[in-house]
Parts: sequence; C-alpha cells; structure tokens
Amino acid sequence: MDTGNGWKWYSPRNEPFRITGLPWLEQDGVYRRLPVEPSHPIRSEVDRLANYTAGVQIRFQTDSPKLSVRVVLADRATMYQMPATGQCGVDCYFGATGNQQYVNTTRFDHSKDEYESILFESLPSEMRDITLNLPLYQGVKELWIGLDPSSSITGFPGFLSDKKVLIYGTSITHGACASRPGMAYPNILSRKFPIEMVNLGFSGNAQGEPELAHLISQIEEPALLVLDYEVNTPSTERLKESLPEFIRIYRSRHPEVPILVLSQIRLAIETFDDNRLSVREERKQLQMAIIEQLQQEGDANLHFFDGAELLGADYQECTTDGIHPSDLGYFRIAETLSPIVGKLIL
Repeated sequence: MDTGNGWKWYSPRNEPFRITGLPWLEQDGVYRRLPVEPSHPIRSEVDRLANYTAGVQIRFQTDSPKLSVRVVLADRATMYQMPATGQCGVDCYFGATGNQQYVNTTRFDHSKDEYESILFESLPSEMRDITLNLPLYQGVKELWIGLDPSSSITGFPGFLSDKKVLIYGTSITHGACASRPGMAYPNILSRKFPIEMVNLGFSGNAQGEPELAHLISQIEEPALLVLDYEVNTPSTERLKESLPEFIRIYRSRHPEVPILVLSQIRLAIETFDDNRLSVREERKQLQMAIIEQLQQEGDANLHFFDGAELLGADYQECTTDGIHPSDLGYFRIAETLSPIVGKLIL
C-alpha cells in the first residue's frame, strides 16, 4: 500500500479483496487460469491463452467515494474485431449478486501496455459491493486498486460456499467479441448466481484434449461443468472421440457433479450455406447420442442443450462477424442458460 496524490493503492491479492476465476492463484501467485506447471502437457497456444484474464473478477466492499485502477498488461490491444475495452479494459459493477449495476469501464491509450484510469469519483461515502471484471483477451502482469485514503474496505459477502461453475469452451466462452469484460456470458451469469464462475475458454483452441480434462478435474469444489467446445474440434470424428473421453476422465474424479454439454450456436452463413448447416446438425446429433448413451449406462447427471436456441430467432443480428457474439448475443446466451444453470446448481 502507498499513499500519494489523494489515493491509497492496494494489491487485490491481499485480504480483504477476493479474486475469483483463478483456481491456481493461491498456488502460483499469478493471474493465470491454468497452473504454471501443469501435471499434464498442454499445447503452446493453450498455454499462452491461459494467461488471459477472461472471467477473472475482483470483489470487495468499500465506502470510498472514488476508485481507480493501475494495470500492467502483457501486451497492447491488437485485435481488429474487438474493442480495446473488451480486450484490455476493466469494468466496474456495484451491488450484491442478483442486483448488480454497471458503473463504468476504464479509458486508456490502447497503443500502450500500461495504464491508470478512474472508474468513479465524487460519490457519497457509503458502503458498496464492488465487482471489477478483468481484461478478456490480454494478460495482466500486475494490478492495483486506488481508493480514498480515509476509506474502509471489507470482504465481499456474496458467495454462499466455495463451489464453482466451470465453463470450458471456445472463443465464444472466452469472450470474443464483447465490448467490455462484463458482457462475456460467463460474467453475465456471475451476476445472476451467488457462486464463483471460472471461465476456461481458450479462443480457437478448445479441442477437448484429455490433458485439459485432467487439469479441469483438479479444480476443487465444482458445482457444475459446462462443455462448450464443439466448434473448435478439427472434425466430427475427433469430437466423437474426445467428448466421451473428456467426460470419462472428469467422472473418474467427480462422479456426481452435473455436466452440461452445449452444441454450437447458429452461424449467420448457415442461411445461405447448406453444408455449414448440415455439419452443425450432424455434430449436434452426435453429441445428443453420446449423452443419451452415457445416461442409459447410468450417468444421471449428464445434460445436453441445443446451442441453436441460445441466440433466438433473430440470431443473425447477434454477432459482430457472423460467428462471435456481440453484447446482444452474449445477453441472449446468458438469459437462455440462466434457468438451466440455476436448476443444476441450486
């Protein structure tokens, strides 16, 4: 902690701040979604993407009338199809789970890899629940939170247990192309339920590898595992092999935890490309058959949901590039999944 220019700066890695979405933070001490030294080898791209802080949140209570953040990123904003605020920004919400309200997003020079930005100031000095959502598509080397020097800080009271919802998937899970971090669907879901959400989206690289199944199975206190990785598999045959094996590996450590398998969302091009439509339908039927077979063999905690229903009838208006959801698309996904997730975890 240091004080200067009317601010007192804190590292959120110290109490009473709570960081969620990083199951190995206590072990490794870095903002990374997979272990620094994984027990099973992972591909270089997955290793790189694990350093991105998608779904990571900082939660606390304070009566400070102002709040600022200092962020040191691993690199600059470089994505052409995604706003810098979503790739490298931090956004802020007030309120308890189930009643959170958006406040602001950091403003910064996207050509630089370090910035300081005020999220609010000159507010009444009253205790507030604060949630900060960290960058979706960039690594965070270090982050500090600036508050009024006379303010108090306490822990965030919002969770009922140490249980976690684990969401493994593609760039759509990861957060492309949300305009700001809080609009990725795992983060939207986090505002609906008093439980930690862990975003295990690895953009373009969620292939259902057995190594990832082993690593994810090591995360303690799972309440639900969501598998949303279909579209990253190289072929239908590969999906046929990977899905039952992924489930088998996970079941070896967590025999009763609910598993929800999501098939792919509709793509805009499907209206004009019958081949793309038929591939999605083929893969959907394959996943349904695998889940049905495992259910018949006695796994009552396996569930399937047709991803074609996630965006609604006007799905073509819900993406930024025909594939990745816009904020509207992410809102639709979260609204559709919310009652399903609720039934499985509550």
